[in-house]
Amino acid sequence: MNEDKPLNIGLIGCGNVVVYGHRPALTSLPQLRLIALADITPQRRQLGADWFDLREDQLYADYRDLLAIDALDAVVVAVPQQFRPKIALDALATGLHVLSEKPIANTPALAQRLVGAANEAGRVLAMVHNYHFLPEYQLIKQLLGAGEIGDLRVAMLHFLGVIDYPGAAEYQADWRHTLAAGGGVLMDMIHAVYLAEWLVGAPAQQVMAFIDAPEYAARQPVVEDLALLQIAFPRAYAAIQMGWGEGVGGVDISGADGHLRMRYKQHQSGGFNQPIELYSVDSAWNRHDHALANLPTHEANIARSFIELWADFAAAICEHRQPIAPAAAGARALEIVLGAYESAVTGRAVSLPLAASSPLYSRGLAGIGALNAWGDSKTVAAGLFGLREK
Repeated sequence: MNEDKPLNIGLIGCGNVVVYGHRPALTSLPQLRLIALADITPQRRQLGADWFDLREDQLYADYRDLLAIDALDAVVVAVPQQFRPKIALDALATGLHVLSEKPIANTPALAQRLVGAANEAGRVLAMVHNYHFLPEYQLIKQLLGAGEIGDLRVAMLHFLGVIDYPGAAEYQADWRHTLAAGGGVLMDMIHAVYLAEWLVGAPAQQVMAFIDAPEYAARQPVVEDLALLQIAFPRAYAAIQMGWGEGVGGVDISGADGHLRMRYKQHQSGGFNQPIELYSVDSAWNRHDHALANLPTHEANIARSFIELWADFAAAICEHRQPIAPAAAGARALEIVLGAYESAVTGRAVSLPLAASSPLYSRGLAGIGALNAWGDSKTVAAGLFGLREK
């Protein structure tokens, strides 16, 4: 591949994430050139044509026709997760590099198959883990790496104010609230899960969780809107509190020699507003404020995170290296989430990685009914994931 020429990109799926995320990157980075777009809905294809100034002959209803373009170097797969693995596998088999939206798949078995396929093909399979590139998390990672608070002991990520944005109306606005999504708010905002692992700097070993949908009787939900997780790592712990609606946002991290706190504008959750405060406290209880290099608006910060993500993806291809968020990281994040679901149903801590014998390993949420349910499980009581109290 000639590193002086831009990469020819194909976009598969033209949902709302393209508007605020992929579009800024694909229209601003000189090393990228979007040459084709595929979407099953005519309205979204036309929107994409307008956004990217594409001709009619560059638009496709069937992604397989797009993959047949000889000039392509890479594709981004931005369709709902139940469709991603097949498309990504087909793209890798064609010899293309792939940038996949999160989560990587609905089952760990498929996730591991994707990891293996990318390795076998010698192609980059990267995840859209764009929160790595938000300024607040980049600075927190730098401070931890510099020993600002000593060895990390406990990281608490507060995401209790996740805004429940609908999906593209032309496809299905509520698809994130269906079993096809592979889970509810925790699966949708898997950002917090991969951030926890990234900040700690080691793979998770164990997870415990409560998964619920408060006031479920009036709504009859099928996926969760509240998730409380505790994750054990080799030398540290993380806690994630997450929910759609109104609630606490920010990050609190305790270390051997101090602690660190970060909060958002209007007290919102990460990814939904700008960070306004980040400070550390040393072992003598002295406060140290750390300036955040924010752009003028939250939307600009999100757009920049995608631009930097795409730049890393392109560099990984040209430099023959792994991206900051490879497929293996996506597979581990998926297993933490499914392990949390298993824990919530069984009332037990779940070891990671998931055992291949676990029904969730090969079937995802479709296998959750095969678990031995704990009698006091909040998940079962709420009737989530098709479960019902016996």
